[in-house]
Amino acid sequence: MSTPNRKKVGVTVFSIFFGMLAGAVILILLYVSGFFHAPSSIRPELAAERSHLPPEPEMVQTAASLQDEITGSRQSAIVRAAQKVGPAVASISVVQVRVVREHPFFSPFGDEFWGRFFRPREYKQKVYGIGSGFIINPDGYIMTNAHVVREADQLKVTLTTGQEYEGTVVGLDEASDLAVVKIDAEDLPWVALGNSEDLIIGEWAIAVGNPFGYLLDDPNPTVTVGVISAVNRDIKRERGQVQIYRKMIQTDAAINPGNSGGPLVNASGEVIGINTFIFTTSRGSEGIGFAIPINRAKALLSDLIDYGRIIPVWIGAGVQELNPILAQSLDLEQAQGVIISDVEDDSPAEKAGLKVKDVIVEVDDQKIRTLSDWEDLAYLARANQTLNLAFLRNGKRINARLVPETLPGQPSDGSESRLGITVANISSALAYRLGTNDRRGVVVAGVEKGSAAYEVGLEVGDIIRQINDRRIRNVEEYEKLVNQTKNRGRLILLIERDGALYFVSLEP
Repeated sequence: MSTPNRKKVGVTVFSIFFGMLAGAVILILLYVSGFFHAPSSIRPELAAERSHLPPEPEMVQTAASLQDEITGSRQSAIVRAAQKVGPAVASISVVQVRVVREHPFFSPFGDEFWGRFFRPREYKQKVYGIGSGFIINPDGYIMTNAHVVREADQLKVTLTTGQEYEGTVVGLDEASDLAVVKIDAEDLPWVALGNSEDLIIGEWAIAVGNPFGYLLDDPNPTVTVGVISAVNRDIKRERGQVQIYRKMIQTDAAINPGNSGGPLVNASGEVIGINTFIFTTSRGSEGIGFAIPINRAKALLSDLIDYGRIIPVWIGAGVQELNPILAQSLDLEQAQGVIISDVEDDSPAEKAGLKVKDVIVEVDDQKIRTLSDWEDLAYLARANQTLNLAFLRNGKRINARLVPETLPGQPSDGSESRLGITVANISSALAYRLGTNDRRGVVVAGVEKGSAAYEVGLEVGDIIRQINDRRIRNVEEYEKLVNQTKNRGRLILLIERDGALYFVSLEP
């Protein structure tokens, strides 16, 4: 075993120590010269490159910027839509004066029993109601439901600013449940009317209105949010119901008493429907509400403003639903469409080339599958607006252009007879709306407040079947009989309402 060389080891240790000392001296010199603190003086090209880099983010966010970020996150599309529409939503308060008739004694057989012996006691009673509406132009026109303002003796409109105005019903249609109210104001905020034909199931739906407004001393509207639950909902008519609710929008946004007539809005702040009613077992919102599509309202809006009511159009074609047996007899593959059973002479239908047994399957690119599809389209059609039809004749598809006309005998200027009512012939569309198959007589299309007809209780939708024991078939015969009896005292009218017949006596 060899012994270590002490001299050699000492030299090695000294070399290492000397190297470390030299390195430390070099580092000190570099530090003093500014190599580590001023790279631009040593590496100008690196300094130039770093001057273009973005500054490093601050590690600590200020309280103000954090609050701004939170506020921005709260401004959702729903919030913006509500802010956009809210100022144009109005609260509508209505007072109706009704005549109440009651007998002084109770009878298990009904009022008719005592009516044979005693004249019923009559008194006037005020009935209060409330609803909502929305301003559709800056000149003070407000859209709402007809059932909100029907038979209003006093009508007050309150805006979100707290300003109150006396309102006037300028147009009302019971069947569509639409009405237009006018207030004397200018430069008002107004809503944008959207398109209810392109709704998406599941998209946001925002209901704005004044539910239970009589309990809240605050003109600002309430906002509830849900989704479009379904579209094209047809509501089955109950006995005596005048309204026809077709292609309704279903939503789970809460709609409560006082919301009727208010707007249903999409996430862009556009009105897509008019909140109308709910299905409920608790008298509160259960997530099943319905709104009239805004496109239906837009189709009828001009008539309501210009004439105060809907002017029926004349097509001149009697139709019936195509059932499977008829379809098989006509060698058709499907029982879809309506078959023409009658074409009136010199009518728009005859001018368009339609004939009996033609099967209408499409109008303006909309499929006609059932009779209700056709009746709905005929109701929304306007005079002098072209309808593009597709129909089947002997198995061949044919296209035609049909231009509806104003119903003959219908006063298009809204003038009223001396009885205080306007009347119209009972077209096939009107017969469907009224639930009758008998087209003889005339239907009451308008009643002037304060007139003789108004005082005896005539209503829009009543059918006048006869005058002074003489049956009438149309407007021409009605006018003739009224003029003949001009100076003969009281008239006795036979009225049909909700399938029941009544006699009404009035003095012109």
